[in-house]
Amino acid sequence: MRNEKSAKEAKGFTLIELMVVIMLIAILSSMLLPGLMKGQAKAHQTVCAGNLRQLAIAFQMYAIDFKMRLPPYVSNSKYLHGGTNWSYYILPYYDDANLLDCPTSPQGAPEATREALHLYDGNYGWNFDGTQTNRGPITSFSRPSRCYLVFDSGDQCVIYGANNWENLMEELDLDWESGAEGPNRHNGRVNMAFLDGHVESLELHDFIAAPCRTFTMPWNIEWDNGMLEAGSVPFPVR
Repeated sequence: MRNEKSAKEAKGFTLIELMVVIMLIAILSSMLLPGLMKGQAKAHQTVCAGNLRQLAIAFQMYAIDFKMRLPPYVSNSKYLHGGTNWSYYILPYYDDANLLDCPTSPQGAPEATREALHLYDGNYGWNFDGTQTNRGPITSFSRPSRCYLVFDSGDQCVIYGANNWENLMEELDLDWESGAEGPNRHNGRVNMAFLDGHVESLELHDFIAAPCRTFTMPWNIEWDNGMLEAGSVPFPVR
């Protein structure tokens, strides 16, 4: 009798019972996965915002040591141009190249070398034309809390060329589809640090569709083509 009971206990699950268990696990996983992914995305966005906040502080500390001016414009010089070397210029003030890595960007953090930082791309970009040395000391900006400093971008140096939307789209890599684009990392939102150091997260259209001839913030540029409208020059539809 005892042997028969032991045999029954050792029998385990039937095939149908196993299938039912597997189906239940699959159903539960499908219910939990979106929430887990949303939570992970929010965590990544929080890390990204923290990176930008510390980079903004580094920019400010650099400015304090250089008569309140940010890295300079230097033409025809590979390693001296502030726009393509800002991460090297301010390195002593943030001291950790991992801060240059948005956790949801396909581009990782660069090595903390002059060459690697010069080639750094695909994570964060500096509003170079709007805030660099030629614009004067950062204390001359009347609304630093509304002027972009550094933000999610596909290019580390955001230069507007002819001050038109086509150039801005190209500089932000918004004219092509890739995981390096800022809006593709955070569910259509862009993280940015302002000149005063605070950080915000905005919808893509709100991020870029602000300036016109008489209202230069947040880019601090006189634009040639006025206000941006959805569907234009080219504005990606997502």
